[in-house]
Amino acid sequence: MIKIHNIMEEFVIDCVNRLYDQVKEKGSTWLSCDCENCRTDTATYVLNRIQPRYVVGGRGLTHNARTLENDIQISVDVEKLCVEGMHLVSNAKRPTHQSSSAVRSNSENAEFNFPTLTGNVFDGTSFEPLSDATVTLKLNGETVEMMDATWPNPCKTFKSTNGAYSFWMAPIVAVSDGMKKKFNFSVEVVKEGYEKATYSFVIPLVSEKPDTQSLDSTYSIKIQDIFLFKPEEQ
Repeated sequence: MIKIHNIMEEFVIDCVNRLYDQVKEKGSTWLSCDCENCRTDTATYVLNRIQPRYVVGGRGLTHNARTLENDIQISVDVEKLCVEGMHLVSNAKRPTHQSSSAVRSNSENAEFNFPTLTGNVFDGTSFEPLSDATVTLKLNGETVEMMDATWPNPCKTFKSTNGAYSFWMAPIVAVSDGMKKKFNFSVEVVKEGYEKATYSFVIPLVSEKPDTQSLDSTYSIKIQDIFLFKPEEQ
């Protein structure tokens, strides 16, 4: 069996735990909880927004871990995302965040379960990735609910993630399993100094009774790259 490992996981988890401990020690009033589930949600938020780094074997793990520790830019980018995730999770905790399992409970009904959606935003002239763009996922013109607080909608793009964004929409209850339905989505992107861009697409799904609500990374859709242009001077 091939054994690979994403070394960013340990790097992010260590950063999240360190920052939570520091903020808790300072007694910051904005931190409403630092339980294990809130820390996990924060780490998930960060890992969904950075590129993974895979290695094979223990030697590669050790070497690349040291490289990460010495890369100041990566450390700054990860810490920035950690702090942002901490604020988001603290303000939008799961109702069961302090229970033994904060995973969204399974429904007894059949559901339409959506794939993760990923995409990138670029400058239409320079083709450079755009950061600080606001991306909103809509279904039939309405902003949709996400699986949990670690997948905000709207979300922002960051320099450290090369203009990437991602969504994981919450399931929609179906009348029965085996139903076929097409869902009409749109992604709207806005950024100061640029014209708004919208991209529409359709996802066909079949309802099912899920055994789990955990993320299946193999079930993902890459949305067409979106390019923003600055308004033409009159």
